[in-house]
Amino acid sequence: MRIVDAAAGRTLSRIYTEVLEPAFPPDELVSLEDLRRDVASGTTQASAVLADDGRILGAAVGDWSQSSRTMLLSYLAVTSDGRGTGIGTRLLATLVEQWRERYQPCLILAEVEHPGYHAGNHAHGDPVARLRFYGRHGARVLDLPYFQPALGPGLSRVSGMLLLALWVDPELAGTGGADTVDASRLRTFLTEYLQESEGRVATDSQTAALWRALDLPGGVPTWPVTEYAKVEVSQPTGWPRPDNRAPGSD
Repeated sequence: MRIVDAAAGRTLSRIYTEVLEPAFPPDELVSLEDLRRDVASGTTQASAVLADDGRILGAAVGDWSQSSRTMLLSYLAVTSDGRGTGIGTRLLATLVEQWRERYQPCLILAEVEHPGYHAGNHAHGDPVARLRFYGRHGARVLDLPYFQPALGPGLSRVSGMLLLALWVDPELAGTGGADTVDASRLRTFLTEYLQESEGRVATDSQTAALWRALDLPGGVPTWPVTEYAKVEVSQPTGWPRPDNRAPGSD
C-alpha cells in the first residue's frame, strides 16, 4: 500500500469516479474537467492510496492559495474496501506533514457538513463521525457562519457548513490569544475562494454574515469540534431548526 500524487491522467479520473463521485453530493463536488485543470495548473494536489493490486482505497484533494498561504483540504474519502483500516488517518497525517513542508502554509483548513443540518447516509457518510475523525487529529472549528461557495454553473451554495482549522501557524494567532486566528488571512482566502467559484464577492445576507464574523476584534475564535453548536450557522431563509447533537452522542 502506498500514497501517490495523481497527475491529470487515468489515476486522477479513477480518483474522481471511484472515490469522490460516490462520496460527495453533486453540489459539493467540482467537475472532473475543473479538477483536471486545477491539478495541471499546480494549484491543486490530488493524492490516492493504492493497494498492492492497484485498487484505490482512498483519496484526498488539497487546493493551495498562494495569496493567503492557505491549503484547503477540499476532499478526503475512503472506499468501502479501505474503511476501518486506518487509511483515512494515514492519508490525513501524511498530507498535512507533506503540505507543511512543500508549501509552508499559514493555515490548513477543511470544510465539513454541520451535523445538525445535514443528515448522514451510507453513500455520503455521517457528519458526526466525520467531525469526530478530524477532532482526533486536533482540528478546531472556526467560529464563522460558513457556507461552501457554488462550485460551478448550475450548482448551488452548500449552507450549514463548518470550516475547520487542521493546522495554524502559531504566528497567525489573533490578538485574542492562541485559540483565535488572525481574520485578515481568512478574509484573503475567502475572498479568493468566492471570486474563483462564484465570480465575485456577493452582497447577500449569507456573505454579509460571514464578513461580519471576520470583523470581530481579536481574531476569529476556534472551538474543539465537540463544541460546534457554539458556531453561528449559515442558512438560507426557511431552513429547519437544527438538531445540535454532540459528536459521539449517536
